[in-house]
Amino acid sequence: MKGKWIKALKIVLAAILVVGLAVVLYRQMEYANGAADYDEAAALAGVPKSLPSAAPAVTAAPGESPAPEPAEEPDPALALLAQVDLAALQEVNNDVRGWICIPDTELSYPLMQGTDNQYYLNHTWQGNRNGVGAIFLDYRASADFTDFYTLIYGHRMNNTSMFGSIAQYKNVEYWQAHPSVYIICEDGVKRYDIFSTFETDVYSDVYRRSLRTAEDREAFLAWCLEQSAIDTGVVPAADRNIITLSTCTNSNRDHRWVVLAALADSMEIT
Repeated sequence: MKGKWIKALKIVLAAILVVGLAVVLYRQMEYANGAADYDEAAALAGVPKSLPSAAPAVTAAPGESPAPEPAEEPDPALALLAQVDLAALQEVNNDVRGWICIPDTELSYPLMQGTDNQYYLNHTWQGNRNGVGAIFLDYRASADFTDFYTLIYGHRMNNTSMFGSIAQYKNVEYWQAHPSVYIICEDGVKRYDIFSTFETDVYSDVYRRSLRTAEDREAFLAWCLEQSAIDTGVVPAADRNIITLSTCTNSNRDHRWVVLAALADSMEIT
């Protein structure tokens, strides 16, 4: 009888091993197929493979005298990104709203928007079913980024693709090296300076969309600055457009890691 139990246990363990290997191989295949989809997007749009990172912006805290304005220097990333061909991507999928990137990181992808917040969780920018999904705007957001507050979602992949790298913003050194998020959209290239980053839950004020009054906006921004895991010194005014990058965490299924950034500059695409 004991021999039969040992044999059965070996069979069960072998089956578990086979299933585990199959899951690993399937995930690797998803990663590879997803990377191919996004490499194709970058080639089609003419996205530069290497972009210089901007210097951190410093804004005076409320009540303090503003810091002297530094000499105005052109942002090389803005000029390079102005050449991105969004129309070529939109010919493939008219859900493309732009391109999002953080210079000198792996985060560089088409920015999608569906009719809900589910489809692009498991479809790439081309509409291919894949667990890596896509980076996408909240379906209720204005596609031209004119809302005061815009939520952008993406998976935290184990190979650091998609939004897999943004949890590194818990380290101030990482922010210093990568202080800004760039979005290329129909009316130009926009630079957003990161001012807060922290872990929160899906029921927090981060996911509110009814910030209609100046008082609501000021209170929200103050709360976000209080929550931040790092001190960036960037204090956005309540009239600046804000974006939030949102991804999942390892700690809790209802928790999210978020990176908030305020519009700093823009340029027209010529």
